[in-house]
Amino acid sequence: MKHLVLTLALLLPLSAHAETREDRVAAAEEYVELALAGFDMAAVIETMYQPLLQQVAAGGQTLSEDQVMGIRQLYLDTFNDPMLKLMRDQSQIMADIMTLGEITALRDFYATPEGKSVMAKLPQLTAAQQPGVMQLVNDNMAGLMPQVLAIINGE
Repeated sequence: MKHLVLTLALLLPLSAHAETREDRVAAAEEYVELALAGFDMAAVIETMYQPLLQQVAAGGQTLSEDQVMGIRQLYLDTFNDPMLKLMRDQSQIMADIMTLGEITALRDFYATPEGKSVMAKLPQLTAAQQPGVMQLVNDNMAGLMPQVLAIINGE
């Protein structure tokens, strides 16, 4: 009996400090708000239509500044709010796959000047990588599609 009481006494402090999903969600929501504070959503959205503009130019068509601005505004109007919602919803996903310690570390990093600077530069990183990713996909698509269809068709 003495051992049982001692074991229970040792376990009580651990359970009092056990993290909950609600703790992780709360920390993740703080992280998301910090991340969004310095995040240039317009710059991210601009990376989405740049390949389209490049395709139009490669096809020999020149767009006016008004046309480019019209496309930009269309993309901003279409994607800004839904992308913000997706980013805010990531707190739920983070709470499911990360520990409280991991979420807290991210939150604390993005609260630093370096973290804010990194977040502000992420759209530039995405824009710089996107042409390479698109080229990689385009270079492999012709070879992949017959293989994908063969798998789907059970061949």
